[in-house]
Amino acid sequence: MRRVVGAASLGTALEWYDFFLYGTAAALVFPHLFFPKDDPTVGTLLSFGVYATGFVARPIGGVISGHIGDRFGRRRALLATLLVMGLGTAGIGLLPTYGQIGVAAPVLLVVLRIIQGLATGGEWGGASLLTLEHAQNRRGFFGSFISAAVYVGLIIGSLIFLVFDKLLTDSQLLSWGWRIPFLLSLLLVLVGLYIRRQVPETPEFQEMQQQQRRSKAPVLEALKENPRNILAIFLMRLGQNTSFYIISVFCLSYATVTLGVSKSVTLTALMIGSVAAAIAAPAWGALADRIGYTKIMVGSLVASALLAFPMFMALDTKSTTIIILTLLVMIAGVNAANDAIQPGYFTTMFGAKVRYSGTSIGREGGSVIGGGLSPLIAASLLASTGHWYAVAGWIVLTSLLGVVGARLVRPAADNSPRGADAGAFSSPAVKVR
Repeated sequence: MRRVVGAASLGTALEWYDFFLYGTAAALVFPHLFFPKDDPTVGTLLSFGVYATGFVARPIGGVISGHIGDRFGRRRALLATLLVMGLGTAGIGLLPTYGQIGVAAPVLLVVLRIIQGLATGGEWGGASLLTLEHAQNRRGFFGSFISAAVYVGLIIGSLIFLVFDKLLTDSQLLSWGWRIPFLLSLLLVLVGLYIRRQVPETPEFQEMQQQQRRSKAPVLEALKENPRNILAIFLMRLGQNTSFYIISVFCLSYATVTLGVSKSVTLTALMIGSVAAAIAAPAWGALADRIGYTKIMVGSLVASALLAFPMFMALDTKSTTIIILTLLVMIAGVNAANDAIQPGYFTTMFGAKVRYSGTSIGREGGSVIGGGLSPLIAASLLASTGHWYAVAGWIVLTSLLGVVGARLVRPAADNSPRGADAGAFSSPAVKVR
């Protein structure tokens, strides 16, 4: 299990490093590089708009990877997602800017961002299954390392930009410094591919393959057999992802552009919160194994709603200490609790034949609005109202929708070939009531 968890988590960290790089760059440098400079607000909106395209592509990537993973193996799908992500991210690092080739620059940026989204859409579900279909018990705990790896990817991306912000002048960062983190992706992906190739296919998929029980159309079968759980995952993911991406992307722009807070302060706060979240995730996963996933899910979503307005009040103080403490609580205390349990929770809702597809459709569908559109919605609300009240209200609304999703969950009837052990995968840890 150590080898499996290590390989799945490392690959996930590298892939999310790639994906989060754009979020940080979208808030800090891309508005100046790829869009007209006449109006900074318009540049920020356009930058977040391109950012959203990566999320729009994620459900499509989830469908493609889900089909491959349920038909041909979890491991094969994961190797493909890692390779595609690396190529797309390195491509961004090679792009000419708006000042060099005009409107073609943002067009090409959109294409590469879509490629990133396609890869990301299949990564999380595959990494979760690669881990949990090897595990015999403590699935909340083992699955939490996949979520911790997502935070590690955010940490690496934020740390690199923080170091470059300290070492380079603004002109150096905007002229060539921003490219290096994207180009590093190629080296990191090669390491990830080597490690993942050492891990065997999951026992559940191998047995299902041997008994010829694979679904011919896993996506359609998942939609037909368990639409309720797909909707439940969609709503829960919407609630959690909205608060997380407003914190990790929009708040960077709000604090630096609107409030005039130093980039190093916001990046440091984000990095400290992410480090604490990566450490806290296994503890949240272990707690879910003891008390059930639904209690933690509902508690974290309610906390997100209650803290939305206080979070922006804290940012408005412009105090470095208060900003760091606020993001620490929001990321490590609220979002990490929710994120940590998702691998173990969401994968219990489907039988083995459609598990990759069902999980990916629901989760990545919720990520489109919660992750992709929320920073754009937040920036639009701020621009139209002149205040953050509406942005905080959006967090409250989506968090409450997530609570509704948690109440919709029903344990799936077991469809896997592993008998009693597979039954342990699909029901006891859910503890819906």
